[in-house]
Amino acid sequence: MLKRVLCLLIVLILPCVALADYVMAGCDPEGTSRTWSSNQFFQRMEERTGVKFVYNQYKKEEDWTQAKQQMKASDPSLPDVLFKAQLTPAECIDLLDRGVLIDLAPYLEEDCPNLSALLAANPEYLEAISLPDGRIAALPSISEQPLQNCVWLNQDWLNTLKLEMPTTAEELTDVLRAFRDGDPNRNGKKDEIPLAFIGSFDLKFLGHAFGLMANDYNIRAVNGEAQFIPLEENFRPFVEWLRELYTEKLIDPSGFSTSDMIRKIDDEKKTNIYGGAITTMVSNFLPAAWLSSYVVMPPLTYEGEAMYRSFVGPVISGTFAVTSACKDVHEVLRWVDEFYTEEVYILGSAGMENVDYVIDGDGTWRMTAAAQNNTYFSGDVLISSGPAVPGLASEAFQRRYYDTTVNFISDQLGIINAVAERPFPYYSLTFAQEAEIAPLQMKIGRLVDESIGRWITGETLIDDESFSNFEKELKEAGLEDFMAFWQNILDGRTSK
Repeated sequence: MLKRVLCLLIVLILPCVALADYVMAGCDPEGTSRTWSSNQFFQRMEERTGVKFVYNQYKKEEDWTQAKQQMKASDPSLPDVLFKAQLTPAECIDLLDRGVLIDLAPYLEEDCPNLSALLAANPEYLEAISLPDGRIAALPSISEQPLQNCVWLNQDWLNTLKLEMPTTAEELTDVLRAFRDGDPNRNGKKDEIPLAFIGSFDLKFLGHAFGLMANDYNIRAVNGEAQFIPLEENFRPFVEWLRELYTEKLIDPSGFSTSDMIRKIDDEKKTNIYGGAITTMVSNFLPAAWLSSYVVMPPLTYEGEAMYRSFVGPVISGTFAVTSACKDVHEVLRWVDEFYTEEVYILGSAGMENVDYVIDGDGTWRMTAAAQNNTYFSGDVLISSGPAVPGLASEAFQRRYYDTTVNFISDQLGIINAVAERPFPYYSLTFAQEAEIAPLQMKIGRLVDESIGRWITGETLIDDESFSNFEKELKEAGLEDFMAFWQNILDGRTSK
């Protein structure tokens, strides 16, 4: 009798017992005006999946960074998942080694079929998120059409002057001369700036015309060897060409001025004086109404071949991680795998159909009047702004937006993305490695950029003596150790 009563009590109690909600921690800064606990995206995801979270949202980047540093596997307050985690490779390695995060690699095939299909079709994505030993600490944000730092040329000016799109350094020089001398803005003044740029970094994106391509450390991997591009044979001819452009006023004379870094023009009624710019988007400094006047210049060829350095790349790693405190790893991974579908991408970036956006008869979509008139719509309903979100950004959906400008931009980026490549394989540095390379990079990177600026502006003569001094200064700055470091990193990536 007692046993039957106990069984009855258990049956009555069990329906009331459920696993506690998962705890999600991460950072969405104050500028996004987003509160996760009331955000409709998370509410809609709960309705879609049945998975519920309580939120520990950090509003300041520095607080979130400190919180990650202080996480311990033994801490009872450790969250289940990290979302918008902004995990650096060093943080990933550290948190895995200390048992705070779990290795996701063994789970992906079973629990993340959508992401696994993407990784199988794009091995470079898997390379990007994997640590040197094969562990995967965090899941990525993937863009099908990532931003690039491009040379945008004024197509209206090309048409006015009956010019073809340049394909070589020589042809670009001729086009810039025509922009300078041909009065393409038709105002009767010689006020045109043929090509705008900001500092040595932008100008390096013209180096492809000389077969030069490097990452932010001025390094390129060729046949398993780390090469320092500023000491390659074609670097001096490249600098001499840039000096010629500067001397002839074919590139912006204020391009090296730190006091004039952002030359934003807000008034679309002003006369346009820019023939082109090296930037991610010309709308960064020109009115949006002028955007359609500019097209991306295809990569200039060197010896008949086109190359281009990938700027951002399709993968942003470190966006979502699971901790050792997680109550059900399989369930939260199945939840986040939904982010790698077009449906959830749309939910996070545009909202719900017929509520936040509508699809018209021609297949295009647009925001509803209620969404457009809601100042806080992005923060209240969407999740896509701010730090990177795990998932796949669907180019197909973006292209269906009613404003043809989106299609235009995607087409232009596609010109570069078709040939863009990484100069150096994906790599992950530990905190100790970061501390080792940072002071070397500070000295060597600055020396390279400042030398380029001085040669171009004429502050330093371009001759054998100056290049000999340049090489000597690099050696004194620790170039030998610098190159040994990157060769070791490269050997570690290619030996797997």
